[in-house]
Amino acid sequence: MSTHSSPFLPSWLGRALVEGVLILFAVVLGFIVNEWREDVADQRAAEAAMGRVVAEIEANIEALEDVVAYHEEVVERISARVAEIEASPEPVESVLFDEFPRVLPRGVNAPGLSRFAWEHAQQHGRLNVLPYERVSEVARIYEMQAYGVESTWRQIVDLLFSGPQIMSSQDLVPSLRFTQIGFTELASQERFLINQYQRLLVEMGEAEQG
Repeated sequence: MSTHSSPFLPSWLGRALVEGVLILFAVVLGFIVNEWREDVADQRAAEAAMGRVVAEIEANIEALEDVVAYHEEVVERISARVAEIEASPEPVESVLFDEFPRVLPRGVNAPGLSRFAWEHAQQHGRLNVLPYERVSEVARIYEMQAYGVESTWRQIVDLLFSGPQIMSSQDLVPSLRFTQIGFTELASQERFLINQYQRLLVEMGEAEQG
């Protein structure tokens, strides 16, 4: 009578399979943990960057509030000076530069706005982990700052000091009215930007709470 031996696995193979599964699990778990840590680090970096942006916006609001009242006062001073000239029975010609201490007692007074925190956040803040709508709204406000208030202020400076005509005797009314238009637009943009900044801060605060 013949006998048949039952096939069997080597005793070490079972242990190897178990150890292989454990090693694979540990490697996968390590990848998951590292990715989670990177995500947390990215989120913290983004939130820290936006925190600096919030502080910058608050400082910009203070800077705007400091100058907007003065720029509105300049508009009123120019109105008063134009009314005085027009009420004169004789033609009034003078040097525009000599009028500046009267209508611009603090000079043109730059708004002094900053965008360093926002530019740094774009370069190093890993903002891609934040909601797109949130980041795009901040970007829109900073564009409004650059192409609105800051651009208008530079145009006023360029127009006032761009040539020798400010040192020539002339009919002051046209030049004063033109200057008044510039400061009226500047003050209006500053008021609008303050409102937009404040609205953005409220929205960002609500997003944090949510």
